[in-house]
Amino acid sequence: MIDVTPRYLAGRDYSNQVFDRLVARWGWGCADATELSQTFAWSRDHRFRLGAGQLDPGAWWRIAAAKEPLGPPDWQAGFSQETPPEIILAVAEELARTGTATDWTGESHPALRTPTDRRTLIRTLADAGWRSTYRAGVLDLEAPDHLARVQIRLDPRGDRQDLMGRPHLYVEVGPRDTGGYPPYWQAMVTTTAPTVVVDALAQALTDPTALQRDRDWMDEELLAHLGHTEEGAFADADPQIPEPSEAAHPYTETDLREAAAEVCEEALEWTEDLDHTPDGYIEDRVIPSSRTGTPTTWGQLPPEQKALAYLLVEDMVIAAAASTPALFDLDPGANLDPRTASKKPTPPLTTALNELIFTIDDLKDAAAHAAAMQINWVDPSGLADTLHDRPIAAAADGTGPTWGSLPDAQREQALREVDRLLTRAAERTTELFAADFRPAPLALVSPVYLAGPGHDRTAAVKPLTDRGWTTEEHGDMTVYTSPCRRLRAQSTTDDNGTTWTASFHHLLSREEVWRASADRRTPSEIVVALHAALAANPGELVRPSRPAGYGLAPAIAAGWHDTSTREHLMLDAPAGELASVYRCTAPAGQMFAAESRAWQISAGKLGPGEVEGWSIEMSENIPAPLLEAVTAAMTDPAPVARLGRDLTPEHLVDLVVRPLVPQTPPGPSARALAARTRIVLSPPAATTSPSTNAASPPARPRQQIR
Repeated sequence: MIDVTPRYLAGRDYSNQVFDRLVARWGWGCADATELSQTFAWSRDHRFRLGAGQLDPGAWWRIAAAKEPLGPPDWQAGFSQETPPEIILAVAEELARTGTATDWTGESHPALRTPTDRRTLIRTLADAGWRSTYRAGVLDLEAPDHLARVQIRLDPRGDRQDLMGRPHLYVEVGPRDTGGYPPYWQAMVTTTAPTVVVDALAQALTDPTALQRDRDWMDEELLAHLGHTEEGAFADADPQIPEPSEAAHPYTETDLREAAAEVCEEALEWTEDLDHTPDGYIEDRVIPSSRTGTPTTWGQLPPEQKALAYLLVEDMVIAAAASTPALFDLDPGANLDPRTASKKPTPPLTTALNELIFTIDDLKDAAAHAAAMQINWVDPSGLADTLHDRPIAAAADGTGPTWGSLPDAQREQALREVDRLLTRAAERTTELFAADFRPAPLALVSPVYLAGPGHDRTAAVKPLTDRGWTTEEHGDMTVYTSPCRRLRAQSTTDDNGTTWTASFHHLLSREEVWRASADRRTPSEIVVALHAALAANPGELVRPSRPAGYGLAPAIAAGWHDTSTREHLMLDAPAGELASVYRCTAPAGQMFAAESRAWQISAGKLGPGEVEGWSIEMSENIPAPLLEAVTAAMTDPAPVARLGRDLTPEHLVDLVVRPLVPQTPPGPSARALAARTRIVLSPPAATTSPSTNAASPPARPRQQIR
């Protein structure tokens, strides 16, 4: 026998300890399904079930939990066969340990509560030295030895039955590059798994206590990773056990700060759900950049700019919630959250982003003020209810007290300290917005083909209307017709965006000669370029099409990769190949049945389940000026203005994003606003704290965070 640590590398021990312990210690039932070679155990209330020998090798062990006895699973967890039984038992015993009290409804059972709070899990792994990276809604944490990884999908939405497809939590143990072989073992947890389950899994992964295993039964490659080249080579020193704490109080200053950080985070996250924020906080606040002329408040902005400003401030406050530990001198990395925007849609806006009356610095000032007001609005009398059932951080293993279980005097003292910390945090909210956001609320991004459709749906029609094209409305569809009546453009608009079609028809027969169609995700700059070419010289658009490849000069000059074959013409963008121009050029007899000769121009991530890219389809005989206009717009290196909230998360890693710099001096819209208001406002009075410009706390009562 050898001692193995870290314990996630121990592998299975070929014992029956999981079922034996659940039956002997917790009174679970157990039975074998001999014909299926499976074993099952269930809790006394029949809400939790554990099975071994399941048909799916990735979830050979499976735990299911239901709010009703024998009901459909509310959440599931799966473990492959080689998973150390101690890991599985850590989760299963948490279900038994937290469900000892009679609970006929299942509503109060900690293992049946949702949504999941990931903070303790992330903090547990981070404290054990696991390093984290974040990309496209997924947080990856890797053990110091690079032999274990935990992947967390931070989007709370998902199918509670989807264990194998897109699990909320995925654990993989083994080296990254296995040449196609499966990992040593893996575990998966569905979206709705509660906090106690994911926390128990994190504790089991980081438990420093060694496990005993028979060396002869262990994987040789795994032994090599552990440093075992021959039997007995493993150090047999006992793990160091820290001395018990001699603290006189059941909580520390760090516990108080962490409790205050949790309350603060919730206060900022709930900005989205409160009708009076942020407009009620900043409506009468002067926009800092306007102080050089006629001071203007946020409430005096034109309606569409005001609606956008309020939404962007709300976005920034919500995004700052994840960084609230910094206000309490805690590690911000222990409280990660991917939310950077509210779920509200972007309001209509016809003003160019670089002509807005406010700047990013103005938004930061407003967001810091709104965050301070939101923190100050937390009702001290409600803190007792808010923290009542929450464990003190130092006793988060479940063996210690909650804040509500403290003696009255200690509890009251702790609540006063938490309120004091919240008051001080409100004075430091400018620190949350000192660094630039990525993506910036007002941004310049490139390349244009990954920038998304943009905020202005009216820009695309200007090249047509400026040339005298007529307009006809037909419900959600608008038809634009050229003066010669042979060229036509058509738009169809719904809540998801606008699709565009351009076409040319014979004057007498009305037969369509060619067509170009752009979907709703196509960047507006590319549609504008297409329409500009459509309206510039109609005579060029009725001539026969040039040979294949004519019109691609801009892409070739920009260094796009030519991967054409005899049967296919293909050009790919050089950066990540996330944009392409394609057309089948094979003789008719060599084409696939479903293949056409139409031009297919696309960019972004497209495919099953991925709809964040866009595509334009053009007829085989599309006039060369139109094809050239589209490829020139796609290869234009100039960055384009975008709202950061509208950028596609899947494309952020491939975009160059920097804050938008407003036009200087202020444009005519700002001067017109100043002339129209004719109100001179005094700047707000300076605050007593030198580190913030937040307003004084509002009068009590404040809101109660539950």
